[in-house]
Amino acid sequence: MGHPLHNGNGSSPTNGASHDNEPGPSSSSSNGHASSSSIGPGSLPPHVLGSIQHVLPPGNLMYEDDRSWNEHPDVAMADDGKEGTDDELEVEDGLSHHEGRAISRKPTQRPGVGGGRRMPVEREEAVRLILQGLRDIGYHQSADVLELESGYNLSTPHANEFQSAILGGRWSEALGLLPELGIPISSTTSEPEPASSSSSIASGKLPKSKGTNSISDQMKFLISQQKYLEYLEIGQQKKALGVLRGELNRVAKDQEVLHTLSGFMMCLDKDDLYERAMWDGAQGTSRRQLLEHLQAFISPQIMVPSRRLATLFDQARRHQQLSCLYHEEPESTSLYTDHRCESGVFPSITTHVLADHTDEVWRIEWSPDGMYLASAGKDKTVVIWQLKFTPKESGGSQYSVVPFQHLKEHSDPVDAMAWSPDGKTLVTGADKNIYVWDVKSGELRPKPSSGSQHSDTISAIQWLPDGSEFVVASMDCKVVFYTPAGNLLRQWSAGSMQLNDFVITPDGKRIVAITTPLKRVSHNDKLKQSMSARPSDESETIGPVTAIGPNGGPLAPFQYATMEHSLAMIRIADHEIIDWSQDLRCETTSIKISSDGRKIIVSCSPDEIQVWSIDPGFRYLRKHSGHVQGHFLIRSCFGAPKDRFVLSGSEDGHVYVWQGSSPNPIEVLSGHTSVVNAVAWNPVAARRIFASCSDDSTIRIWQPPLNLDEMMNIEGNGDGIKVEDDGEEDEEGMVL
Repeated sequence: MGHPLHNGNGSSPTNGASHDNEPGPSSSSSNGHASSSSIGPGSLPPHVLGSIQHVLPPGNLMYEDDRSWNEHPDVAMADDGKEGTDDELEVEDGLSHHEGRAISRKPTQRPGVGGGRRMPVEREEAVRLILQGLRDIGYHQSADVLELESGYNLSTPHANEFQSAILGGRWSEALGLLPELGIPISSTTSEPEPASSSSSIASGKLPKSKGTNSISDQMKFLISQQKYLEYLEIGQQKKALGVLRGELNRVAKDQEVLHTLSGFMMCLDKDDLYERAMWDGAQGTSRRQLLEHLQAFISPQIMVPSRRLATLFDQARRHQQLSCLYHEEPESTSLYTDHRCESGVFPSITTHVLADHTDEVWRIEWSPDGMYLASAGKDKTVVIWQLKFTPKESGGSQYSVVPFQHLKEHSDPVDAMAWSPDGKTLVTGADKNIYVWDVKSGELRPKPSSGSQHSDTISAIQWLPDGSEFVVASMDCKVVFYTPAGNLLRQWSAGSMQLNDFVITPDGKRIVAITTPLKRVSHNDKLKQSMSARPSDESETIGPVTAIGPNGGPLAPFQYATMEHSLAMIRIADHEIIDWSQDLRCETTSIKISSDGRKIIVSCSPDEIQVWSIDPGFRYLRKHSGHVQGHFLIRSCFGAPKDRFVLSGSEDGHVYVWQGSSPNPIEVLSGHTSVVNAVAWNPVAARRIFASCSDDSTIRIWQPPLNLDEMMNIEGNGDGIKVEDDGEEDEEGMVL
């Protein structure tokens, strides 16, 4: 539950619904802000505390040798200019001691001195954070001893009183303590407004707010807002109205916020208030959240932000995970040692070469459960492969792959396909025709009607997440919706916009597409639409170059390089374009969506993969480069749990892998002998298996390495072995 109407953040509670005239329970020891002078459960008796001696180490840093490091930063670097390891730096320390720059080696030296170099940390900050951590855990006796021994207090007495006032609902006391917390009080000239009926408030007749943007006004607003809501919670509408007009109106900067707050007076009961205000009441967490928001305005020298030590631990852990090139494990990492994943768990070894195709393989798609892989291409055949679990005696596990179905009734090369969400149906697209297949039997389901709804090449097929329909886009600017059996439901005309490829968000509400505008060009004195974005030859023209124009001269050829390439987000319910990107200034070839539906990757020519956020709208994040893409259509993908990797094929015959925000690849995998057209990571990401397909007519299955004798298992048509041809391959590929 968040505190309402303040930048969308929360501010919240402990126990009791007390107000200024109804003192509630104070909370003097929660969340690491207890007063060290209070004696309560867990506190040591006074005679024990009185025996604690104050210790004052030399200097003001956490470690004595940090001062030396700070004064002589050059010794923290190894000879090669890189930061040395702890072991190397200890050797340096030993040498320098003989030269007189010594750190005391007396037996009474406190532990921790003489370790590896580090950025200096102020002792006071370290001790106060440790104090807060101890109190957060509940080790109050240890914290009491540490405060006396170190001489540092977690919070000032005024800060402790302020915390107690907020958690106890003593609002006037809390406001009176603001100057003691270093908060300058701004003067306001407006006088409190007399209370009026709640109906006049609800009607919108509020006087204009006169608040400033000063820190004190912002804090007063948060406190008065909590006070107002708590009065409403216990049914004290008249007192709430007085707070609204006499306190909130004086410090609120936004009039709309006041009107929204006034609307809460019309709530039917407490539950209605909780729901409309997104607030959980005085008995919930709202006061605790309020305190945390108020702390943002108070110097940490006076009051340490809540759970600061835990926050630093979390930041350190996240930084190590983000810095780990191969990190993909969802579980947390230890704080004892620096985290590092080994590259050996990455699927970098070809375990199977699937060679049932007789020509270029353009497309591969895993079934939703990851147990089947469909491959298609220029030979007009779709092969469905089955994944089988294979336990190993060495303790690991890998998967074998065997042919399951061969779907051969296509009349043209296949370049579009999509699995149904239940994995029982596969829809394929070849030229202008769609085919609906029963996966288990391998049978083609009868076409509902003769002829095709598409007058140009089918560019992409996707299913709605609930499996109720599948959607087909084609280069004639049509988007057609079909039933699972292939019956026409409805179709859109995209006007002059071609959808070259598209994805559907996991909620089934939006289409995200890479698009180009459909140009109209002059051809034989007539306007003719430029249809397919895939020329059948190397010339990027429509019609013969020698065509005669209206003036008797040769007609200028149509140049695809002049076409704009953009992203479009389309709401499926009313097919409205709800977001649009500017020209990407590159030729887009494919699009993939992340498993959480929040990001997309767009493959672009030349030599680029762009990463975009699509939640709530388009926002460019970064790009990856290093691969080769200039002439052929290449399909990239996300990989690993939480989509930490981006993978792509390349025209140089390699598979490239990037991690996180790294612009350069962390892996370049060899194996294919020609253009790698597509890669696809198994949807059960934890399996660590992906596939790639190529113009060399093969599909490669990549898994983590186990033993050397298990690295390669080549499966083919006849005798189970495919012999690679070392000769020169024709550079055809899937032309853009």
